[in-house]
Amino acid sequence: MIRPPLPSLVLLILSCWGAEAPAQSVDWQAAPVYTSVESAQEARAAGQPVYRIDLTKKRLRSLPAELTEWTELREIILDRNKLTRIDEDLSSWAFLERFSAVSNALEAFPASAIAWTGLKELDLGDNAIDSIPLDIDQLSELRTLSLWSNVIAHYPASLGDLRKLKTLDLEYNDMTLEEQELLKSWLPLSVSINLSAPCRCDFDE
Repeated sequence: MIRPPLPSLVLLILSCWGAEAPAQSVDWQAAPVYTSVESAQEARAAGQPVYRIDLTKKRLRSLPAELTEWTELREIILDRNKLTRIDEDLSSWAFLERFSAVSNALEAFPASAIAWTGLKELDLGDNAIDSIPLDIDQLSELRTLSLWSNVIAHYPASLGDLRKLKTLDLEYNDMTLEEQELLKSWLPLSVSINLSAPCRCDFDE
């Protein structure tokens, strides 16, 4: 029996496993953006991975069930829909790098967001989120966290443990001057913080 050269053997093993290049090396930003679940399904049926999907303004009230099974996803955009909660178990999105659900009606952080440990950009602006998870520091790769125009009343000190954070947008959340100063004390000077003018939240009516 003739043994194939080592490179050929490796390729054969990878093809048998259905593997692709290592997940971390995928140039997903150059991949096509699918704008419907149907078109993404067709691509996957043809053997093409779906790295990016943009479902902006689709009147979604819940997350399409198909998305929960697409473990290759790197970017998901759900802006300007009618989502109030994202409670599904989405821990399978292990390679997700960007998630945006701007201008919905979300009342809380996506339940599985802390499991997306490779996430670099999280934009949940213009919702009704009232708190940030205490274990937000589990998102150790996070560079950008946008929570502008929410109703956040609690800011955990663990924000200061996001070592790679570059931008924190909390504009249009009611914060007193004392809360803003405390938040700034947790974060390194290298973090760009976007805040509104301090509110007088303790004024007498």
